[in-house]
Amino acid sequence: MGMGVLMVAEKPSLAQSIAAFLSHGQMHSRRAALEVHEWQGSFQGSPATVKMTSVIGHVYSLDFPAAYSSWDRVDPVELFDADTVKLEANPKAHVCRHLQQEAKGCDFLVLWLDCDREGENICFEVGMSAPGVFWYSSATGWLLVQTNCCR
Repeated sequence: MGMGVLMVAEKPSLAQSIAAFLSHGQMHSRRAALEVHEWQGSFQGSPATVKMTSVIGHVYSLDFPAAYSSWDRVDPVELFDADTVKLEANPKAHVCRHLQQEAKGCDFLVLWLDCDREGENICFEVGMSAPGVFWYSSATGWLLVQTNCCR
């Protein structure tokens, strides 16, 4: 048995296109919270079971606690010192749970995201949701980061 590789793209259509190309059309698709395409391939020269899925934009959103939700009762100056809360960006889509589930048994997380600030932000959001080692290509080069989140 080879290693497990989870690949994540920024949107479902891109995940399907990349999976079709990398698998030479030999992928099997299944529906989870988001579509997952699987095939037997290789990664870094070793046999690998590859799963390709996606997010649907940002994984998390940043907000203020409920005490600050009424703009009529809060002085905007207070917001500079207020705590913030990180929430799942689209709770009905269950993206965080999907990434955690699909990352189980995987050794590597490969991210196919835009090479801009937003893509880099989504990169770290995915990294917080799925454990393992992930690679990220940015305008400045390759970044290899070991994460231990959600293990």
